[in-house]
Amino acid sequence: MRRLWLDFETRSMLNIKKVGLDRYGKDKTTQVLMLAWAFDYDKPRLWLPCLGEPMPPELYAGLTDPTVLKCAWNFNFEKDILHFQLGIAIPLVEWYDPATLCAYMSLPIGLHRASQALDIDTKKVHITGDERPVKMFSNPSKQLKRVLKKNPDAPAFYFKDWNSHPEDWAIFCSYCIQDVEAERGVWEAAVAFNSPMTHGEKEAWLLDQRMNDNGVWIDMQYVLNAMKVAQGEADQIIAEMKLETGLENPNSRDQILEWLQARNYPFESVDVEHIEEALKEQKRYKMPPLAIKILLLKQKLGGSAYKKLQSILDRVGPDGRLRDQFTYHGAHTGRWSGRGVQLQNLYKPDREVSRALEQLVTALRDGTLDIPNVITTFDAEIDTWNSANPAEKPKKHLDPKPFTPMEVVASTIRAAFAAAPGNKLVVGDLAQIESRVLAAIAQCPTMLSAYAEGRDLYKEVMAAQLGIPLSEVTKAHRDRGKVIILGCGYGMGWEKFIDYALTYGIVLTEKEAKDAVWGFRETYSEIVDFWAEINQAVITAFKAGICVYVRGLVVDGRDEKCLKIKLPSGRYIHYHKPTLLFEPPPWGGPPKESISFIMYGSKGAESKRLYGGLLTENIVQAVARDLLLNGMLEAEKMGFKIIMTIHDEIAGEVPIDSPLGEKELLAAMCIVPEWGEGMGFVLKAEGYENPYYKK
Repeated sequence: MRRLWLDFETRSMLNIKKVGLDRYGKDKTTQVLMLAWAFDYDKPRLWLPCLGEPMPPELYAGLTDPTVLKCAWNFNFEKDILHFQLGIAIPLVEWYDPATLCAYMSLPIGLHRASQALDIDTKKVHITGDERPVKMFSNPSKQLKRVLKKNPDAPAFYFKDWNSHPEDWAIFCSYCIQDVEAERGVWEAAVAFNSPMTHGEKEAWLLDQRMNDNGVWIDMQYVLNAMKVAQGEADQIIAEMKLETGLENPNSRDQILEWLQARNYPFESVDVEHIEEALKEQKRYKMPPLAIKILLLKQKLGGSAYKKLQSILDRVGPDGRLRDQFTYHGAHTGRWSGRGVQLQNLYKPDREVSRALEQLVTALRDGTLDIPNVITTFDAEIDTWNSANPAEKPKKHLDPKPFTPMEVVASTIRAAFAAAPGNKLVVGDLAQIESRVLAAIAQCPTMLSAYAEGRDLYKEVMAAQLGIPLSEVTKAHRDRGKVIILGCGYGMGWEKFIDYALTYGIVLTEKEAKDAVWGFRETYSEIVDFWAEINQAVITAFKAGICVYVRGLVVDGRDEKCLKIKLPSGRYIHYHKPTLLFEPPPWGGPPKESISFIMYGSKGAESKRLYGGLLTENIVQAVARDLLLNGMLEAEKMGFKIIMTIHDEIAGEVPIDSPLGEKELLAAMCIVPEWGEGMGFVLKAEGYENPYYKK
């Protein structure tokens, strides 16, 4: 099959980083400046429609020929520009994106960084540091004051072009041509690793594209009214913080964290849980009164949730849907990551707000938010229910401590993501998926039998550790048991476990943390054995350059440039540039052999040391992702339109009168794929049907 390589350069009054591709590609101010193109390994050519050049017949023939594979780095841009600016709609199956192969192989998906990771000398203009022409010609420039003074009718913004800056324009053209050459070079280097995407991963990528194209409908009435509530309070809080701290931007994480740490704040994060802990233990940390006041204001501000409302407004498309929010294989383990609005890190709702969620969402949406009235009405409904059900355990009133408007907005923001009119949202969540996968991979009979028989594992682990009957395990005990099961499966030490428990709002003493960690390892010893087994397999495979088989996994050490672990689904986890180490482990003790590798993350390349717990975590999360993917594909077969996947959740949209609902989605999610048969997976899913997304 012939390949047609493509790279557009455009200009627009919109900032694509701010508004996203969906709005940018469809906007009337967006214009095509040039297109570099080449068939296979031909020398790239340049088409300049901005100069009135007609499209070359050979180019048009290639674009409209279904037997020609269209190739572009992060192809969505080229696909949308061709469709919405040039009127050439090309089916998804005719596209190939080399960035997807890099993502699958855990390489950077940015062209520049991928080139560096693969040690390619592309000699690209922008890689050598000169990105100035791109910004010069693609972004609008502000009109000079003297021009506006002389000609008041002149536009406030204008575009520089080939007439105003001919030398820079020539560099810009070279940049575009060399982009095609670089894309081919990176693709060739990635292919040379001989780790092609499996059929299942190609299906995953196609599903990702369908999901991003579907988008999620935005309830604009909720967003606009919530913005009014949030912005008014946020402005007051930020102004007060600025006055008290003297910081230029006290809402900046880095600025406020540095300021607080200078006043004995002990943590590296200013998220909700760490602020709560600092306030609870303020005497212990000896923070001055001003630092306490700022923490209280920061807590009141509600994190970054209200900022997401503006991001939603910036990015929502002309049809009211928010698109392009998910990145295929965004995490090393293959899980999806977020972009744009970042749906993967929505604010954790306040527990009391969640109890009155329906009433508060309705009030916010209608622009009638009156928190005291909502609390009074809710409590009256509780009294009515308690009177009508005297034999049942009485329900409690809402906490009398009033929550702020900002807390209400932050805790209800998921309601912005809704089913379009005439439709319903169906959401499913794979329950305890990581511990269920861990139990199967490590073949831990105690944990597997608990899940198979539907027993409460969180209660069981606490009963065992406290030496008490199950009937005496309290809710507080169970909450701690949940944290133990979720947190201790990957070799975490007691000190880190204290911080981990804190993210769930649980404060542990040193003794409690040690009892939890060592109790878990004693109760589920097969998991501890698996840490050692997989760690030794990695060392052996790398040193000997062989494949080592471990419980349905294959550790492949034959390529000295990339260590791989083959998963039951057939795909691989990749560890680039592995190196043998002989040094004491971070937790102390005599020197030991281990393997390090280069991890490519959002902040660049980082050397990381592999150990049994980390390898187990990678494998478990990767297998959990593959099971989630299978559920998404099965749900699509049933007729669900997949619009979101957040952590272990699937969100589908169907007509409101559709026979498809919660029961069908959960059934799809619990189907064990063919590759997982016989491994002992016990899957469970929980979900709901609702007009909008919720926690």
